[in-house]
Amino acid sequence: MDGISEVQKAQLQEVADLMLDIYQTLAGMRYLDPRGIQSGPHDITELRPLYEQHGLDPSVIHLYSILPYVDTAAAGNEDFFHGGTFTDFRIEDDVEQGRDPFYGGPTEEDFEDEDGPYMRPWVTPLSRLGNHDSVIVYDARKHRIWIIDQESGCSTDPALEGVEEETPKSKNRNNFDHIPSRPAGDALRDIARWYRELEELPGGGEYSGGEWSPDLGLKGMYQKHGWPDNFNGGAFQVDQARAYCADRVKYRAEEPLREVEKYRDWKKWNGRTIEDRQKALAAAKSTDEEWMTRLELWDAEQSYRRNTKELEKAEQEANRLCPDGVCSKSEDLPLLELDVIREEYESKKRQVEAERNWMEESIESDPERAEGFRISLYHTQKEEEIYRKAWEAARADADRLCPGRTLDSVIELDDSEQQSMAEVQRMEGFIMYLELELAALQEWATQIPEDAPKTKDKVNSKMEDYERAMEDHQARLATLKATLRSQL
Repeated sequence: MDGISEVQKAQLQEVADLMLDIYQTLAGMRYLDPRGIQSGPHDITELRPLYEQHGLDPSVIHLYSILPYVDTAAAGNEDFFHGGTFTDFRIEDDVEQGRDPFYGGPTEEDFEDEDGPYMRPWVTPLSRLGNHDSVIVYDARKHRIWIIDQESGCSTDPALEGVEEETPKSKNRNNFDHIPSRPAGDALRDIARWYRELEELPGGGEYSGGEWSPDLGLKGMYQKHGWPDNFNGGAFQVDQARAYCADRVKYRAEEPLREVEKYRDWKKWNGRTIEDRQKALAAAKSTDEEWMTRLELWDAEQSYRRNTKELEKAEQEANRLCPDGVCSKSEDLPLLELDVIREEYESKKRQVEAERNWMEESIESDPERAEGFRISLYHTQKEEEIYRKAWEAARADADRLCPGRTLDSVIELDDSEQQSMAEVQRMEGFIMYLELELAALQEWATQIPEDAPKTKDKVNSKMEDYERAMEDHQARLATLKATLRSQL
């Protein structure tokens, strides 16, 4: 710890302790499995040459040795605060990315260059960038924290909302000193407090799965089950599983409405393209340019007509299945939810069996791989138990709310043969569509003049694409029909 004062050492320990408090809070919320939280200190001997290669300040190296880390495989989730992910500076890739956490790609060595590095040796992220969103950045000399959004380059720290940025003093386009920050202890204590007070909720990022979607009403579920002081975590997880499956029921039921929106959007896009190509046609400077534009216009008009027909069919189907925009009757929901929970429970049971087999098969040949399956098996067994309880609770509700009714009284159940026949009809319809499109293109191509060779080449290429697509679907159709015949 050369060059680290006792005061700074205490500050670094405060950061480590408060990060541990945040992780333990997330574990208490059943977002992280406690087994995945690994407290410091850690042996960083093997990583020290890499730290030194990047010229890291002794304070940051010491911090890396005492920070708690989240083993995401063991913990069960990767997403962290404001769309970021957990980072682990015992992993080389995380160390490397820690020198460019916002993917700025600096090309110069001088910090004051326009495209120079922006992470000083005594500055480090405490989270890793997810799908854009924010990164928590810590300055060990100033003992301050920034929470910065990658795309906007602005602070997303709720405590600093409305605080104006300073005028940038550095030419470096990636420098963030002018962005509002605050004392590290205050920022980290607030993050833990926001989770405890449900001002922030776990998950919601790219990797945390549908059970942690912000649309499920997690805040209400936490409150219902006594968070934070009298929390019944098991009951929360059962309700969470049921809410996730109920959301899937809603999503499935609303597919006809999404189809309408899809074709409506496509038709609008075609209309804008037609207007654009008509304007471009008037500005064409050569015969080839004119006919290439005519081809694009013809394509857009074909798509417009096709999407108009598909929109009409989609609207008819939506009116039949979702009258007045209502896609599921409230009295049917218990049975529909029960069916989705049953599917999920059975899937978990199959997954448990598969992972147990994979683990046992790998124990002697590949112990490291077997350990990965063991960890995955542990999580899947927990999920299976949650979904078993969710299924039992949903079944009791369905028996109480829908006495004497079954799922086939709500939906028309298709057996596998009916589903295969429907797929045959869809494939035959698509082949017919390709044949009609190819015939229309061939007819249109007869008017292309000889002095538009690029357009002719483009049309020939499109014809070949249609022919290949037809061959591919005809082969798939033949295979499907053969399979159906063998099952009769």
